[in-house]
Amino acid sequence: MNMRRYNVPVCMVCAVAALAHSSFAVIVWDPVVADYGSASSPLATGSSESLSLNQFDTSLGTLSAMTITMYSSDTIASLVFNATGSSALYSNATATVPVAVTAFEGLSTTATGTAGPFAGLSTAFGASVAGTDGVISAQDVVNVSPEDFHLYEGAGPGQFTFTVAVADSIGTYSGSGPSYLFFGGNGYSYGSIVVEYGYITANDDDPADPIPEPSTLCAGLAVISICGFGVARRFRRIPWCA
Repeated sequence: MNMRRYNVPVCMVCAVAALAHSSFAVIVWDPVVADYGSASSPLATGSSESLSLNQFDTSLGTLSAMTITMYSSDTIASLVFNATGSSALYSNATATVPVAVTAFEGLSTTATGTAGPFAGLSTAFGASVAGTDGVISAQDVVNVSPEDFHLYEGAGPGQFTFTVAVADSIGTYSGSGPSYLFFGGNGYSYGSIVVEYGYITANDDDPADPIPEPSTLCAGLAVISICGFGVARRFRRIPWCA
């Protein structure tokens, strides 16, 4: 029987070997969440809260992206102040208040809402809430610069702290009642801070095993295809042996 030698082109062997050696790094997104205030106990304007979030553990891999998102839910209250010891009826109590929430990395939300008009009986010698109106939702997103990554990462589990502050600017207030009644308002907020760490896992972060560029990958596949066609043509020219 005649034995024939089949030579596979070197280019095809090299291309297959290169693709087999290459690894594809996958970015993993790991979110951590901290809540400020609550629906039943929101932060009033002029107040703040200190919070903590888990830092990025560098043993997991290499941090490549970091996004911070703040979600706020703001409520407006219309207030009535009574300067005497006698209760009094009021009407059309209305408050329009801008609520601003700030955190770290320039994160901020601003929402303006109106509560009212309300009518009722005021409390003697003090303030009473005429009523509150709706929850206003707001959101802000910040992409952290790579040069600031070190502020939020460490070799192992850990946390970083920050402050969420709620403030208001000049609002407008109105209402009808006796001259010793005064009308005002306030804003309240609660919400969440979500930090997402995008990182390449430690297994993929290997300088000796580079991630192929898309163009390199396509070129490799093209080489395999071209060489494959050549091999196929050679095999078609070889008759079957008994």
